[in-house]
Amino acid sequence: MSRARGTSKQESQHQSASDGTLRAVSSRRSHFAPRSHAPRPQALNATSAQPPLRCLIIDDDQAFLRFVETALEAAGIRPETAPDPTRGMELLKSTPPGSFDAILLDVSMPTHSGWETLIAIRELGDETPVIFVTASESVADRVRGLRMGADDFVVKPVAYEELVARVEAVVRRRRALTPLEFGDVRLDLARRRVERGGKEVFVSPREFDLLLALVRAKGEVLSRSQLLREVWDIEFDTDTNVLDVHLGRLRRKIDRHGRPLIQTVEKVGYRAIAYPRPTAAH
Repeated sequence: MSRARGTSKQESQHQSASDGTLRAVSSRRSHFAPRSHAPRPQALNATSAQPPLRCLIIDDDQAFLRFVETALEAAGIRPETAPDPTRGMELLKSTPPGSFDAILLDVSMPTHSGWETLIAIRELGDETPVIFVTASESVADRVRGLRMGADDFVVKPVAYEELVARVEAVVRRRRALTPLEFGDVRLDLARRRVERGGKEVFVSPREFDLLLALVRAKGEVLSRSQLLREVWDIEFDTDTNVLDVHLGRLRRKIDRHGRPLIQTVEKVGYRAIAYPRPTAAH
């Protein structure tokens, strides 16, 4: 992936007399699209009492990091940058879950790829929306990223208005998710948190996906094949015990706060049972 490393002697910038657009003169492709003269986008929370959005950018291209910082700050979004995946993971581990509203993640980096970094982020249990950033226009790459759990894809060069709009869009979509309730179980889809009987249940990302599949079935029985396909993207039932292991862990956690939630239907599959929510004592 071609990257600009600061300003070389062969690069210069000039102001176009015809349209007033700042352009980069280089034999290499610029990662930055020219700024248009459209009004600057208003930040998602510019008129609210909420704190500014925070965005983590993980990219080894220093020039692109500076560009993104400028674009986000102009829109009222607080950027924090990491020049490599190792530093990015350190920042995520040193801050409470949910500290960032979005993550911009470069696909091609020298030490670890964006694909590997996304897996590591999700293994932390961090479900912050991730936008992949790449210089490749490959449809296969975009499909791969989205299937891995990325929320969006940005192809360099990108106009700052589009970059800001995409960050705000993924945050808006996540915040708009309505909590899902099933009997005494409540799933916060935006924060990917689980409550049962009003008490929080701490589950792993995969356990959350498994519970979500069962709850969305609304008491209908789901076969092993259906669960493996929906939760693990396994298209056929192998001899793997991954489903049994995660079901055991989920049952131990979720049943601490109520009656057995997941029922095994012999030779058919599994279903969730809705129990009445506890009523407040008067």
